[in-house]
Amino acid sequence: MTMSSALVESIKRRAADEAERTTYPAGFPVLPPVPAARYADAGFAALEADAVFGRSWLMVAHVDELPVPGSYRRVDQIDRPVVLVRGDDGTVRAFSNTCKHRGAALVRDDAGTVGRRLTCPYHNWVYALDGTLVGYPEAHNFADLDRDCLALTPIRCATWGPLIFVNLDPDAEPLHEFLGPVADDLSELAGMEERLRLVAHHQRPVPVNWKIPVDANIETYHVNYVHKDTAARALRQPATGIQLLPKGHSRMLIGVQEGVSFASPLPTIFEGVGDLPLAGTFSYHVFPNLSIVFGGPGFLFLITNWPDGAPNRSTYHVHFCAAVPPDDSEHGSLLDVLVDVNEGVLFEDLTVLPGIQASIDAGALDAVRLSYQERRIYALHEAIDRVIGADRVPGHLRVPPVLGDHVER
Repeated sequence: MTMSSALVESIKRRAADEAERTTYPAGFPVLPPVPAARYADAGFAALEADAVFGRSWLMVAHVDELPVPGSYRRVDQIDRPVVLVRGDDGTVRAFSNTCKHRGAALVRDDAGTVGRRLTCPYHNWVYALDGTLVGYPEAHNFADLDRDCLALTPIRCATWGPLIFVNLDPDAEPLHEFLGPVADDLSELAGMEERLRLVAHHQRPVPVNWKIPVDANIETYHVNYVHKDTAARALRQPATGIQLLPKGHSRMLIGVQEGVSFASPLPTIFEGVGDLPLAGTFSYHVFPNLSIVFGGPGFLFLITNWPDGAPNRSTYHVHFCAAVPPDDSEHGSLLDVLVDVNEGVLFEDLTVLPGIQASIDAGALDAVRLSYQERRIYALHEAIDRVIGADRVPGHLRVPPVLGDHVER
C-alpha cells in the first residue's frame, strides 16, 4: 500500500489551511503543562530505559554499514551490549556482545569485519556468524558442554528495507505491526535494500535529555527564530500540517515559501508519496526517537537521539540517504552540499537546547507549556506513559491523556 492521491492532497491542503488559521482550533483540548522533571528525574529515566527503550523497535543502523558477510557494528546507542553481524546468508542478526564462557566482549571496535567467525579475545571461543558455538580450546577440560545452549544470545532484529531495527523485548509485536500507518505510507521502503543508499552517518554528544532534541525535530514553532537565516528562508512556518497517528507515531508537512523549489537532479526515492517532498519538508516521527525527514524527492535523512548514561546526556545520530551512493560520479558533490546544509540546520538546534536542560536542572522551569503546533511533543509524552504504564509513573510526573480523539486511525 502507498499513499492515495486523496491522502497526498489532504496533507498538502491541511498544511495550507494552517497558514490561514487565526484562532485556536475549536474542539481541540488545551494541552496540560508537561512536568519539566520528566527531562531530568533519574527514576523516570529508569522507567523509560526499561519500557521505552527496552520494549520498542529502535532504528540503529543502515545495511550499508554492514556491507559484506562478517561485517559487524556495535550498537552503543542502548544500555546493553549488542552487536549487529551480517551472516554468510546476507542476513543481519543482532546478538548480545557477550561470550557465553566468561562474558568477555566479542568485538571491541565500533565496527569492522571479522571474516567467517566471531572469536572471543579472552579464551578464543569461536562462534559462527549465525551465533552458534563452533569451537573452544582444550575441549577435554570441559565436561559435556551443550553447544546449542551456549550459542550467542539473540536479540530481536528486523529490517525495514535498508533500515535495521532491534527490540530488546522477545515478545514484542512484529516490526511492521509496530510501524502501522507509517509502514503503509512508505511501503516502497520494504524493497529498497539496494536503492536507498547511505551517504553519511554523523553523531555527536549533546548535554541534554534524549527527548529535548526529539522535541525540536517534531515541531516547527522555532523555525522562524532559530533558523531565521537558513531554513526559514525556504519554509513557510505557519503552513505546518500535523497528523497524529497510532502508537505515538505522527507525520508533518511544513510548506515552502512562495517561489522556493525543492526540486533537484537526484533520482526520486519514493514515488508513492506523490509530490509531498516537493511541497515542503515532509517528515514522520516513529516512536520513540526516530524522525524520517524528506529533504526533497531525492534526499532523505533519519534522526535518532539516545539516552547516554544520565538523564541530562544523550547522543544525536543522523543517517543521510539518497538513491545513489556518496561517491556517485554525477551527484556526489551535490550530496556533499545537501549533507552540509541539512546538518548545519539540525545543529543550529543543538546550540540552543543545552540552555533548556540547564534551566530544568537548576529548577528554574517547573513545566513545559505547549501550543497547538507543538502537539506532537505532547503526543510523545502520552505514548511514553502508555508504554511505561500510567500507574507506574509517579503522579507528579504523569501527563493526562487528552489526545485520544485526535489520533487518526
